[in-house]
Amino acid sequence: MTIKNLTIKQFKKGEDKMDIEDKLKKLIEEQKEKSFTDPSQASDCDVLGIMISQYLKWDGNEIFKTCYNAFEDANYHSLNEKFEELFKKMNHELSYKFDIEIKLIEKEVKKRA
Repeated sequence: MTIKNLTIKQFKKGEDKMDIEDKLKKLIEEQKEKSFTDPSQASDCDVLGIMISQYLKWDGNEIFKTCYNAFEDANYHSLNEKFEELFKKMNHELSYKFDIEIKLIEKEVKKRA
């Protein structure tokens, strides 16, 4: 089921939407208890961010896509344009730095051989 279909279904059946929200709230509360010494000091956003990061195995590309889609759903289209530009720029810079590091390591290995 796609996100679009899920959203339409939620609007057609209010109890489905509440059920999903209730389940998510329960999961957030459980994560607060597991992750924080004082769960009352953690916001739902803090905890949801941790949950998303862990669920996506700390994969920056997947986390970006999730954030991007959340902003799109909230109609932050202009922000998303800048967000995407910045993410692509950062990924390019990181990729470039990684390539340089690999070349330096390869060069060092050849010297030792």
